[in-house]
Amino acid sequence: MATIGKLQIDNPVCLAPMAGFSTVPYRVICRTFGSSFAPTELCSARSIRYRGTGPSYQYLRIDPAREGLCAIQLFGFDPVDFEYAIGAILDDELLSQTDMIDINMGCPVPKVVKTGAGSALMKDPETAGKIVRAAVKSACGKPVTVKTRIGFDKGARGDPEFIKVLADSGCDMICVHGRSAAAMYSGQADIDAVAVMGKAAKEAGVTFFANGDICDGASAQLMKEKTFADGLMVGRAAQGNPWVFEKIRSEMEGKVFTEPSLEERKKMLIEHLKEEVELAPSEDAAVRAMRSVFVFYVKGMPGAAGLKDRLCRALTVAEVEDILWN
Repeated sequence: MATIGKLQIDNPVCLAPMAGFSTVPYRVICRTFGSSFAPTELCSARSIRYRGTGPSYQYLRIDPAREGLCAIQLFGFDPVDFEYAIGAILDDELLSQTDMIDINMGCPVPKVVKTGAGSALMKDPETAGKIVRAAVKSACGKPVTVKTRIGFDKGARGDPEFIKVLADSGCDMICVHGRSAAAMYSGQADIDAVAVMGKAAKEAGVTFFANGDICDGASAQLMKEKTFADGLMVGRAAQGNPWVFEKIRSEMEGKVFTEPSLEERKKMLIEHLKEEVELAPSEDAAVRAMRSVFVFYVKGMPGAAGLKDRLCRALTVAEVEDILWN
């Protein structure tokens, strides 16, 4: 069990926020397989401040009835943007039902970093602290969490001082990904560096989650034991693979997990796609948006290369079904 603010989480293994993947349908699907909660895709606090929630609603949307615990993730570089953005979220009938506000301080993508947002905030702890304080002030008692990395530069081995800044600013939970911003998503996660930050979080009395290369019970158990983690976030191992949460839980309990069959994987792809169609402006828009997701569902299937090529040219659900079963 983990505590985030006043929230009690019985099974603290959850889906990490990922652009293009952490949509409402996929968050709901992952919950059915054991994900305890899942933050939304990152959304610009500045965009909300100057344009309102409307243009960003597809990224902000939550479904409390089906998701259970909800967390909306924001990114930015100006504390005032966060005040306005969180205020706008709490003024919205649906969005105000979010249980947490999550702040992205880990995104390594250049277009985010060059603005001073995402992982760039690790180089500016003063601003990072101001952002957390602004978020806490505006969140009306809802927990404020932060997702970050082990450092910004290549070779970073953990930054306990950054953890202390976040904790002193009122953060309720910190999740650390085991790679530096410079490493992007290459190489292996540095568990020892995550542990350095986990120890700092414990000393500061802040709930700590760990993230990076968690794909089964063994890797989850190792990460949890070595990093002082209260909970775990699963990222790329969950792409097109919602069963990973059931696998982690089963194996950590010493049970044997049976991998999904080819048929089950195909059916899940279609279920996911149909859910996306329900929320998209059109069927072809949903199918196009899912093209980057299809490749993960069919990975390892017989003739996967050909399947990927054909799926990435499909425009309707019927076409996708025909490609999968014919």
